[in-house]
Amino acid sequence: MDDEQIPADYSEMDIIAAKQFDKKVKENFMPAIISTVKQIVEDYGDLEGVGVDVGCGTAVFAIELCRHSKLKLYALEKEKAISEIARINIEKEQMTNRITPVLGDAHNLPFENEFADFIISRGSYHCWDDKVHVFKEIYRVLKKGGIAFVGGGFGRYITYEELKRVKSLRDRSLGEKGVKAYGSPDKLREILDHANITDYRIIFSETDLWAEMKK
Repeated sequence: MDDEQIPADYSEMDIIAAKQFDKKVKENFMPAIISTVKQIVEDYGDLEGVGVDVGCGTAVFAIELCRHSKLKLYALEKEKAISEIARINIEKEQMTNRITPVLGDAHNLPFENEFADFIISRGSYHCWDDKVHVFKEIYRVLKKGGIAFVGGGFGRYITYEELKRVKSLRDRSLGEKGVKAYGSPDKLREILDHANITDYRIIFSETDLWAEMKK
């Protein structure tokens, strides 16, 4: 349906609403998820070690990333019902030895300093109340020699027809403020500078806005 939306803010969802959200994500956004994972694997090679997915939702992206890497992922989500569906998805896909669901907030990551070799956060950036602080947290948790990839988009391998469809759906779901967040590379650069992160680059295109950080 042309007016269909997928909740961009799923705080205080119950388990039934969380299941419906998960179903819509799988039905609508898998082409973008597959495209983005393919892009990550092509750009960063055979990823291994410890990974963290910040704002993992129902772990659909984390599962796809694990299928194409050797990472042991910690899938962090702050909403209890969404995290429970993530746990169910991880078990269903027989990924319990690779992905650990973690209930926690991006503003106070429950990991020690220099914990992760690779940190991904796709599509949660617009939800953060204090973006500067979250970037500081991500950088704190990143190991020396590690890479963090934070932002959102659809990946360079999505077809033009799929891009039109999912971009329209995303924009309706996010609303004006959310759409602006993923269309403002200068604002993202400003946030990173305020977080005192110096080793970064901004990747901005018709399909994506990302901050790549190294340590």
